[in-house]
Amino acid sequence: MSRLGEQKDLLWLRCGSDRATVQAHLRHVAGTFEAAGWGIATGETTPEPPSGALAVIDDPWVEPLPRLARRLAEFDLDQGGVEARWRVPQTLGLSGIQGWRPRYPPMTLRDYEHTTLARRLSAVRDQTATPWSGFAVAAAGESRELLEAGWPPPPRRRAIIRGARLFRYQDPAGHPRHELDPFIPQSARLLVDVGCGHGLLGARFRSSSRSADRIVIGIEPDWTLARLAARKLDLVLPVRAELGLRALRRPADCIVLADVLEHTGDPAAVLRQIALSLSCEGRAVLSLPNAAFAPVLRALAAGRWDTTLAGVQARDHLALFTPASFGKLAAECGLTVESTTPLTQPLPFKLRLWSWLAARTAGGEPQTLAAPQWVAVLRRC
Repeated sequence: MSRLGEQKDLLWLRCGSDRATVQAHLRHVAGTFEAAGWGIATGETTPEPPSGALAVIDDPWVEPLPRLARRLAEFDLDQGGVEARWRVPQTLGLSGIQGWRPRYPPMTLRDYEHTTLARRLSAVRDQTATPWSGFAVAAAGESRELLEAGWPPPPRRRAIIRGARLFRYQDPAGHPRHELDPFIPQSARLLVDVGCGHGLLGARFRSSSRSADRIVIGIEPDWTLARLAARKLDLVLPVRAELGLRALRRPADCIVLADVLEHTGDPAAVLRQIALSLSCEGRAVLSLPNAAFAPVLRALAAGRWDTTLAGVQARDHLALFTPASFGKLAAECGLTVESTTPLTQPLPFKLRLWSWLAARTAGGEPQTLAAPQWVAVLRRC
């Protein structure tokens, strides 16, 4: 077994992205590895082989743990009678509401750490050419040959560590957001998608409209995403939310903010502009992460607040909301909340019991803690 504490380990961030959110995530990943004693290499240039373990990340949406990399590099493959040069953990591909599979937590980074490291590691040779997961670790003394051969090495040199899980996010900007369909008025002729991302959501609303003359305008401050969305929508304004809404030439029938308000620096200013930009019969549809989600509160009770790449605790969230706090803010900004609908998912029994007791003890409602996300429909006062 390798004595990694006596050797220099290296993390190679070979992935890159111009997205500010992803860049911040990669800096976070590098920082966690540096804090654990690893060196950092970035870019496409092949680094000098380290004396210790080598971890390589090709997927910018991966959330690896230094402890996981150490466990993989230290794992004694000879115990299982397997001769292999590098190890790839199983990737937990996530989908659904807030990027989670209901049956497979983690729901917070605390849960992820437990899920990743609590299981017993066992090695088997990969006979099925499992797709590249975006993250791999070579044990000490094996990295030079692998770097010379190119990375990743051929599948015949691969060993999968069963039971070790790698957390991977989906790009929030690329979600089609089908769960919002029931809240969008079919009669809306001018629909504005604020924070439209790739434009998938707005493009669906445009093609599914019963009105042949529906116009969909996107507002997206990220120029990279705005260029992609411009191919799908009637018009895309590459500016901040309130500036884009202010530029509309006529009132909108529907304004959609799909997990956008929490990313704005002044949510009240955005809501006030929504109130000014809606038609008399128009509606605003907002989906928001629930700051009172039970797993997040449980992690807080354990003294943990860990930012993540996406989800309730995404590191680029600038504001936190619960249904009650949002309703109060909306009223202050000239909007009436017609409805709030939780987008629930099953919680483990122990967590349901914990959240029920926590809510009742504080004089709240347990259902408020059950949803990672909820949808609000607003109209002008």
